[in-house]
Amino acid sequence: MPGSLRDDVDRRSIVALSYLNSLPRSIPFGLIMLLLLVGVLTTGIVAAAALGLVALFMAWLLYVGWPQMSPTSRGLRLLVTLAVTGVAASQFLT
Repeated sequence: MPGSLRDDVDRRSIVALSYLNSLPRSIPFGLIMLLLLVGVLTTGIVAAAALGLVALFMAWLLYVGWPQMSPTSRGLRLLVTLAVTGVAASQFLT
């Protein structure tokens, strides 16, 4: 019998989260900062793609961490994820 979506995502995320945790902290942080800079300093599809990747990463982390977060954390992280998604969409449309 197949598990729930949450169980499947949690189980599959363990490998990726373990890998990210094994990296030096500066590598994931630097990659996200680089994508954010590309998204802010360029326009069009390149900016939209960079910000879209950041938004997807943030949404994944939000989904995986949702059960352990306080309501305030959930709200703030959701707001930031939606803001990045909105900027990515606006870059895509310009």
